[in-house]
Amino acid sequence: MKLTAGFRRDGLTRRQLLITGAGGVLWSAMPHLVSRAHAEASQPPSVEAAKAEGPVVVWHADQEADVVEFLRIFKEKTGVDAVQQRLLPGAALPKLEAEFRAGQTTGDVYITSDSGIMENLRLQNRLLRYIPKDIDAYAPEYRSAEPGYWTTYYVNVGPMMYDPRYVKKEIAPKTWTDLLDPQWKGQIGFQNSAAGTSYGFWFAMKDVLPKDFWDNLGKNNPRAYASSTQISQDIERGDLKIGGRVSIFQYVKSVRNKQSVQAVFPEIGVPAVNQVIGIFSTTKRPNASKIFTEFMLSKEGQFLWNNIQGSYSARKDIHIEHLPDITTLKLRLPVDFQDYMRPERRREFVAIWNKMTGL
Repeated sequence: MKLTAGFRRDGLTRRQLLITGAGGVLWSAMPHLVSRAHAEASQPPSVEAAKAEGPVVVWHADQEADVVEFLRIFKEKTGVDAVQQRLLPGAALPKLEAEFRAGQTTGDVYITSDSGIMENLRLQNRLLRYIPKDIDAYAPEYRSAEPGYWTTYYVNVGPMMYDPRYVKKEIAPKTWTDLLDPQWKGQIGFQNSAAGTSYGFWFAMKDVLPKDFWDNLGKNNPRAYASSTQISQDIERGDLKIGGRVSIFQYVKSVRNKQSVQAVFPEIGVPAVNQVIGIFSTTKRPNASKIFTEFMLSKEGQFLWNNIQGSYSARKDIHIEHLPDITTLKLRLPVDFQDYMRPERRREFVAIWNKMTGL
C-alpha cells in the first residue's frame, strides 16, 4: 500500500502534525468537560457492569443494515446490548456542539468517516482514553498519536465506479480528469457535502489535481447523493453512468450480488479516509463502550465488520474476498490534521462542493 498526501509534509511526520498546536480547533470556546467516565478511563471494563448500564449507543454514518447486523453479533458474542443512531458528519457536528454545551451526549461510542472531527474531540479532552488489547495490530497512521483515543476500524477507499452494461470499458474514465469529458454531463454522481468521505476526497486531492478541476467538473453538472448506496443503485439501474467517488464496499456488495460493476483506481492516487472509533468522555456507559471498542478492534471483530460491509481493515491480518490487494493501491489520505480540522478549510470545501453539485 502506497500512502501519500501528508504522511510527511514540510518535514513533519503525521505524528508530529497531530501533536502540534490546536489552532483552528472546533468548539474552542466551549468549556472542558470532566466526567466520572473520564476518571475511569484506565479501568478495565466489567461485563456485568456493562449489562447493568443499559444498551451502549453507537453513533455512525455507515450502512445502517450492516451496523444492525454487527450489533446483533456483538450482543451474541458478549451479552452486552447496543443500539445505533445514523448521523452523517455534517449532521453530527451541530448535534455534538449542542450536546457538549449541555454537558451530556446522547451517544456513547462514535464511529465516523471524519477523523478530523475525532481529533478535535481528543484535543478538547472530550474522548475517553481506552487502549484495547490489540492496539499494536494498528500502525501509527491508523490511530491517535497517543494510542487509545481513536483508532481506525476500517479504511474507506473511494474509486470511481461504472457498469459496463451501460458504459463500455474502452470509453470509461481511467483518470480523474477524464470526468471532465462533456460526454458525462449530468451523469456523474458524488455524495453531498455532509459526507466525511466527500470532504476527505476533496482535501486529499485538491493539491494533486489541476487548480481549476472542481470548476471544470461543475460544468458537467455532477449530481449530489445522500449516500453511496443511492449512487450504486442508480449505476446498476443505468440511471447514472459514473460514480465519481464511491466507497469500495459498494463494489464488493455489487460483486456479491452478481452485478457487473467495475471499480477504477487512477494511477495518480485513490482518495481514502480513516473511519475511526472513539468513546465520548461524557458516556454514562463506560464499561459497555469499552467492551464494544475492544470487540470492534479485535481480530474477530475486524473480520466480522469488514466481511459484513465488504471493506478494508487497517489490520494486516484481515483479508476480505473480492477486495483488490490494498498494497497495490496508491492511497491518498488526509492526514495533515492541523489543516484538515480548520473550520475555514471545511467551509471552503462546502462552498466548492455545493457549487460544483448545484446545491
